[in-house]
Amino acid sequence: MASATPDDSMNETLGEYFRILRDRWRWVVLVMLIIIGGTAALLLVQPKQYESVSSVFVSTPRDDADTYYQGHQFARERSPSYVALLQSEQLARRVIGDLGLDMEPAELIASTKAAAIPSTVLIQLTTKAKSPGLARQINQTYIDELEAEVASIETIPGALTPRAELIVVEPPTLPAKPGGFPPILLLAAATGAGLAAGAGLAVVLALLDTKIRRPEDAEEAAGAPVLAVLAPDADPVEPYRQLRGNLTTTVTEGSDADSHVVLICSTEPGAGKTWLALELARVFRDEGSRPAVIDLDVRNSLVASLTRSLNPVTVADVVIDRTSPSDTESNRRDGMTIVPVGDVGAHGGRMIDSPRVGLLLDRVKLTSNWLLIDTAAAAKYSDALRLARHADFVLVVAQAGRTRFDRLSRLAGEFREAGHPIGGIVFNDLPPAKRATARAARHARVKETTAK
Repeated sequence: MASATPDDSMNETLGEYFRILRDRWRWVVLVMLIIIGGTAALLLVQPKQYESVSSVFVSTPRDDADTYYQGHQFARERSPSYVALLQSEQLARRVIGDLGLDMEPAELIASTKAAAIPSTVLIQLTTKAKSPGLARQINQTYIDELEAEVASIETIPGALTPRAELIVVEPPTLPAKPGGFPPILLLAAATGAGLAAGAGLAVVLALLDTKIRRPEDAEEAAGAPVLAVLAPDADPVEPYRQLRGNLTTTVTEGSDADSHVVLICSTEPGAGKTWLALELARVFRDEGSRPAVIDLDVRNSLVASLTRSLNPVTVADVVIDRTSPSDTESNRRDGMTIVPVGDVGAHGGRMIDSPRVGLLLDRVKLTSNWLLIDTAAAAKYSDALRLARHADFVLVVAQAGRTRFDRLSRLAGEFREAGHPIGGIVFNDLPPAKRATARAARHARVKETTAK
């Protein structure tokens, strides 16, 4: 057999990620919408800011080549100091006083940006305000105050000209539209960030989620093959026929027994084991077998409510010796024997260990060649493990999105330790709506059968 190549592994990994995103797309969309909504809300509540930009040239005396070079160096060295002046609190207070602004110097400094353009003697000043005119006024006032400050600092007593002065090369602009990134660009970036964050959340949730969502996961957890998959797009009866064929091949292989006992359980209630037992009995009957369903779910039985036979002999009747195990033959209708659990009282768990349960099973096996035992949820109760000694085959129902990997794996280990390993898995992938439809259809068929 050829070994897997790196490309195969990569394709498998990518396929797994795509499956996660497909299964959890709602989380991706939810996170994306939250981020887009937050960005849109921020754009709506955030006041518009207009930016005015200007540039000044740091000029020095340049009488000859030597003074030109020295002046240029002097200007480049002084530019960072002028930038620091533009961002000083003292200069901000002057601008506020000149314009009569109602703000603190720190607030004005935060809306002002000054930077020396690299490899030049130019300084660029950017001011922000809530209106275009105010942004330009603040910018112009800053330049005026900076020119006066530089002239004061750079003038030497007795000199005819200062060592440096500022020349405006680009007067303050009057912005026509708010500054910053365009809203469309921000929303597009928020969409991309939302998709990435949502996809990341989906992957994290998938890593933390221990629920089984694929047949392959159920096989890995139980260490047993999947014998049938109940899928929403499949024929409603065909999976049971497939299960019947697989059970016939697996259970009867190498066995000369006339009757075979299959224990049906699940890790949690509501996985669909009861209606699986009833539907499986029906397809066994359709091929000419004599199936029987023995309801030993003493915790949460559904058989009686699904069949509604008139005064049936129950398991409880046999256990308390109200009737004989042979009396259950009266429950046979249209080739099927269904024995509901009956009234188990407050201590139903004790019924499982009653010797008369074994007598009941042995008696039903005399008239049925397929005996299907419905039991309580195995993760909560030990009933299924205690009944496994009566079974030839243990069948577990795993429900997609509900059965947990760790619980199924632990249950499989418990059955192995008891000497009755799980023989197969039925993977129930029916969504709630489909399960309700299938249950209603099966309910009608079973009532019709038991009423005959």
